[in-house]
Amino acid sequence: MAAGEQSSLPVTYREYEFSQDFPMLLMQGTRISDYVDFIHFHNCIEIALCEKGFMTWNLENTYMQVNAGDFLFLPPFYTHASFFPPQEDANVCCHYFFFDPQEVLAPFYPKGLPEELLWYRYADCPKIFRESDFQEETRLIRLIMETILRKEEYCLQTVSGLLETLLIRFYRWHQENMAETPQKKAAESHPENLRAQLFPAISYLDREYAQEPDIALLAQMCGLSEKQFLTCFRNAFCQTPLQYLRGVRIRKACFCLVSTEDSILSIALETGFHSHSGFDRTFRDIMGCSPQVFRNEKREILKSAPRYAPYKASGEPGVEG
Repeated sequence: MAAGEQSSLPVTYREYEFSQDFPMLLMQGTRISDYVDFIHFHNCIEIALCEKGFMTWNLENTYMQVNAGDFLFLPPFYTHASFFPPQEDANVCCHYFFFDPQEVLAPFYPKGLPEELLWYRYADCPKIFRESDFQEETRLIRLIMETILRKEEYCLQTVSGLLETLLIRFYRWHQENMAETPQKKAAESHPENLRAQLFPAISYLDREYAQEPDIALLAQMCGLSEKQFLTCFRNAFCQTPLQYLRGVRIRKACFCLVSTEDSILSIALETGFHSHSGFDRTFRDIMGCSPQVFRNEKREILKSAPRYAPYKASGEPGVEG
C-alpha cells in the first residue's frame, strides 16, 4: 500500500517478560514480504532502526515508508506492523529494540523514575524520526545496539546509561517543541497539548489510583488554579478527574481479575472502591458486564486465542517474525 493509505487489520497483543539479569531485547529483521496481515502492540517501548533498504510500516492503520537511517520510537500499546517490500537490493536489515524504562533504570531510581522519563505515556509525538534531523539520537541508538551485540563487560550498566541519556534527549526535544510561540499559543486548547500540561496529575492518578483525588494537589502539580485545572482536564479528556480515576481503577481491576486469584471484594478494595456493590456498579457501567463475567470470559480468551503472544525476552539478539 502507498504511504499515508489507511486500512483495518486484526490486532495481536505481544507481552514481553524480560529477564531480570538483562531486561531488554534486541531483534533483527531481514525478511522481504509482500504484506503483513495483522498489526500488533506490546507492553514496552520499541525502538526500530532501519539499517538497510526501505520498509513499509503500518502505524495505527496508516501506511508509511521508512528509509535506511530512519528510526521509530513506539510507546507501549501503540499498534503497528512492519515489513520489507520486494526491492532490488536484497540486503535489507532492521534492528528492533524492546525495553521497559521502569525495569531497566530501576537501579538508578530506587524510589521510582522521574516523570520526565515517562512523558511519552501521555504526550503524543511523531513516531518516525529521520537521521538527518536526529543525528545524535541515531548515534546513541546505534551505540546501544552495538554494545548489546558485543556483550562486553558491564554491558547492562552501559546500555542503561545510554538509554537514560536517550530518553532525556527525547524529553528535552519534546519540551522545546512545546515552547511558547504564536502557533503553540493558538493551539494551547488542543487536547494533545493539554494532556502534556496535565502529565504530572495524570501520572500521579495512575500511581495513586487507590487514593481519593485531591484536586488542589493535582492542580498545584500542574501549576494551575483549581478552576483552570478542571477546565483543562475536561477539555483534554472529555471527563472530570474523578471519572478518569474511575476508569484507571477499573483498568487496574481488569488486570487483577485476569492475572490473579484474588477475590472480587479484595480487588475492589485494592483498587480504591469501598464496597463490592459500588465496584460492581462502576464495573458494569464501564465494561458492560459484571467483574465475574469479565474474569471468566477473558481467562477463556487467554487460554485459547492465537492472537495473544507472550514473549519471554532473554536479552539475546534474535529475529523478528
